[in-house]
Amino acid sequence: MRSVKIRIPGSFWDSQIYSGELLLLGDEGELHRVDWGAFIDRIALENLAMQTAIRVAFSDSDLFYNPKVRKILRDPHVEAPIQSQLFSLADFPLEAVERLQSKNYWSTSDSPFDFLPADTEVYYNQFFAGGEDGLFSFPRTATGKYKKSELQKHHDASVFQVKASDRFSALATAAGVDGLFDFNVPRFTSQSAGKILGDGRQLATNACNACDWAFQSVMGWSQDHGFMASFREERNPGSNKKIRVFDRVIDQEEIFGESESSRPESFWGSREKIYKISDGVISVLNYAGTKGFAGSNAKFEKKGEQVLHINEEPIATGTAPFGTVLEMSDKIIVLRSDGEIETFPGEPAHWRVFPRSEHYSNQLHIVYSDYVDIISFTHDYFVDQSSKMFGFTKGSD
Repeated sequence: MRSVKIRIPGSFWDSQIYSGELLLLGDEGELHRVDWGAFIDRIALENLAMQTAIRVAFSDSDLFYNPKVRKILRDPHVEAPIQSQLFSLADFPLEAVERLQSKNYWSTSDSPFDFLPADTEVYYNQFFAGGEDGLFSFPRTATGKYKKSELQKHHDASVFQVKASDRFSALATAAGVDGLFDFNVPRFTSQSAGKILGDGRQLATNACNACDWAFQSVMGWSQDHGFMASFREERNPGSNKKIRVFDRVIDQEEIFGESESSRPESFWGSREKIYKISDGVISVLNYAGTKGFAGSNAKFEKKGEQVLHINEEPIATGTAPFGTVLEMSDKIIVLRSDGEIETFPGEPAHWRVFPRSEHYSNQLHIVYSDYVDIISFTHDYFVDQSSKMFGFTKGSD
């Protein structure tokens, strides 16, 4: 089952999608807003024979991950026509760009950021952007002259990547030579009124150019080394709610049980999956979080390995339910959860996945010099979530 895509021409720098809205940062300081939910709804209504496939692919990716819906989906009388729609969609030309860029769906204003961000994130309706001068945010719904006045700066350290947690109200940032940081998102109280983020906390001094969440813990890595800022969960005696308590930094040698002399060429992770590439072989571990695996106290367990036919180290990596993503010098490679490999040729300016998203976790956005591809993967709905090597578990079987 091939991926499907919608191509939007234009000179863009970055993309985000959140709560039915596609946000495109232009490379000349513009902010484009697209009513994505309404646009996809219109395309679905015009193509009733594959309307379910269109909605699931581009606006409702969570539907088939729902445990109750998955049981219905496995009924052969239901699964067969749905798969037929998804196969047909892969061959269907989604040519509706002129309509997408009409005033019915598209608006453009100045970006509130006076720089091109190294990375962005949308969290609790705040649009975060990180770069050389620090971490900034503005309200996603702010428009016109109000955007500049509502711009806030949260931290001075350079930011290479910013990632939001889907389990705790927190952000993590990879700050290069300054290490790895996290920021709590305050609860709405009289003391926190008007405060978007708490003070930054340095989790590790290790050089860190990228990061992602592994349940309550945070993975960090650079070109030369990787690690986990390990947390445990405890109950707050006052509220009985779960809180994160810092434990320690675990280096990649301890995670994979290897000596420092055998450091991998690449290391990364997200949720329960941790990856490394050494000598052309990708190795995969499962991470159990705070509980450990059944019958032992081990937190890391080998999942498997596979030979990769690549002749260079990845420039950047990422993980989503549909697989793990490798950025090479002239292409993007997706190692899919069903064992297939998809390649997207061309040198990207930016790309991103949406692992925390409820509705768009099956999407990969790739920004090229003169267009952005919104790519949707639908194969993972039919994959045994507990056994896959590439991509983290979504929903349950």
